[in-house]
Amino acid sequence: MSDLEYVGKIKGMKTLKQMIDSKDVVPASELAKNKAEAEAQEKAFEEAIRSEESHRKTKISTGKVEGRDHWTREPFIE
Repeated sequence: MSDLEYVGKIKGMKTLKQMIDSKDVVPASELAKNKAEAEAQEKAFEEAIRSEESHRKTKISTGKVEGRDHWTREPFIE
C-alpha cells in the first residue's frame, strides 16, 4: 500500500452535489416522497374504479310509466 499516491481528480467525474443537481442521482428522502405520492395516487385510482363500478350497477330512473317510476340498469361498457 505504500506505493499508492494521490494523483488528482479524474477528468469528467462529477461530484455528488453536481449529480444531484443534474438529476443523475436522487436522494433517498426524495425517493420516499415519490413512493408515498405513487401509493396515494394508486389508492385514489383504485377508489375511483370501485366508485365507477358501483355507479354503473345503480338503478337509473328513465321516466314515468303509468304513474310510477320505471327503473333500468345501464349496460356494462368496457
